[in-house]
Amino acid sequence: MAYYRTSELDLSTRTALAIEMLQPLPAREWGRATELARRYHVSRQWRYQLRERALDALRESLTPRQPGSQPRAQPLCIDQEHAIAVLPLLKGTVRDIQQGLHGWFGVHRSLGYISETLTAIGQQAEARNRGLAVPLPILGEADEIFQGQQPCLTLVDGRSFLVLNLTPAQSRDGTSWGVTYLDLVERGIQFHDLACDGGTGLRAGVKEAELAIPLRPDLFHILQAAHRLTRHLEGAAYQAMENTERAQRAELEAQGRIRRRGRRLKIQVPLPQAQRTETAAIALFDNWCWLLQEIRQALEPLTPAGDIVSCAAAQATLETAVALLQELGCVAISAFANDIQEKIPALLAPLAWLEQQLKPILAVLEEDTAAFIIWAWQQRHALALDPAVDFPEQLCAVACTVWQTLELFHRSSSLAESLHSWLRPYLQIHRGMPQWLLPLLQLFWNHHTFERGKRAGNSPVELAGVENALPLMEVWAQLLEPRSIAQPA
Repeated sequence: MAYYRTSELDLSTRTALAIEMLQPLPAREWGRATELARRYHVSRQWRYQLRERALDALRESLTPRQPGSQPRAQPLCIDQEHAIAVLPLLKGTVRDIQQGLHGWFGVHRSLGYISETLTAIGQQAEARNRGLAVPLPILGEADEIFQGQQPCLTLVDGRSFLVLNLTPAQSRDGTSWGVTYLDLVERGIQFHDLACDGGTGLRAGVKEAELAIPLRPDLFHILQAAHRLTRHLEGAAYQAMENTERAQRAELEAQGRIRRRGRRLKIQVPLPQAQRTETAAIALFDNWCWLLQEIRQALEPLTPAGDIVSCAAAQATLETAVALLQELGCVAISAFANDIQEKIPALLAPLAWLEQQLKPILAVLEEDTAAFIIWAWQQRHALALDPAVDFPEQLCAVACTVWQTLELFHRSSSLAESLHSWLRPYLQIHRGMPQWLLPLLQLFWNHHTFERGKRAGNSPVELAGVENALPLMEVWAQLLEPRSIAQPA
């Protein structure tokens, strides 16, 4: 066996060997490789490997590149503990971004450079948001959020939680909202209905835009007012109970049956009157809770037995409950009852639509079959059911129609309110609505994946039916492609 590598080869010798091995066979005599291997105590295999490395180096150095100096790549390692400790301290303002760049990457960027970069990225995000095509009908939820005196017009899809519009406006009148609606329609958005609160601009915008879509009263705000009234009545009942207990202790103390240090208890009203007030407050609270529950149940699309609610029965229940509320003798309760009385036709409109759509379909089915289809829809998330797969072939079409109709039942803007609670910290941090902020937030929200709830594992764009929806990281990668932004002086 030949003895290789008796001595190390220096760089000049390796270069000379590589150049000679790069010569073609006519120029390099036959047996020359064997002779060189014997002279330098290396193997023939090593000589050919040296030639391949030389060819790779030449290709790498001679590959066409962009003109000018090339950026220097510098590896950066950030441990997760350091990131976890620093991220809560960065609130997201331009100055915080400047400090984060300096603390993590060791680079300094001016505030103008950061602001210009955010503006450029925000414009690209806005263009991407406007180019999003939604194939499914939209269950619109419209609302307004304010930062200072500037309103932001918010429009959310009640089915997928997709943000359709999130732009600041000069005013909240019907013209501003009408322009927003028309812009969405021109982009291909199809409204199935629109739920909003009592804001005049929200409804006036639909009228000025001449959109033929059903307007739904916001049940969320109605129930919110009812919950505030519930807490008030509950507090009054507990206060009356406390006054009664205090009057009882004061009476026992006056009779000498109990003793306590200090002065005697002072009471506002005598014990009999406190007991009557307590009984009336508890009865008022209980009756209010009972009637509110009846109103809430009457507005549900399904009865406790799993049947489609009858619009006539719901109307009778609402009218009876309103009449009983007015008899309770409370000013706040009477005002709430009068408000419900005025909104009964609008509150019953979604129930009437649902009954009109499903009654002909369910009428041809057996009672047990119809009840099973509706029960399966109620348990669809818990059991991960798919009507096109989990039903017999003869029921697939009917089940899909019933499920799709039930999915379109809509009468609340609670998702828009939830989005506002997520937006509020960002608006407070920046003390306004920068041009780049809202487009970036809208892009992030529409492509982020829900972690909990019935939408877990999906993003809003996926739930809205967008085909080939990109995940959030790929969207950011496309948005943050290398770009040249001039450094301000």
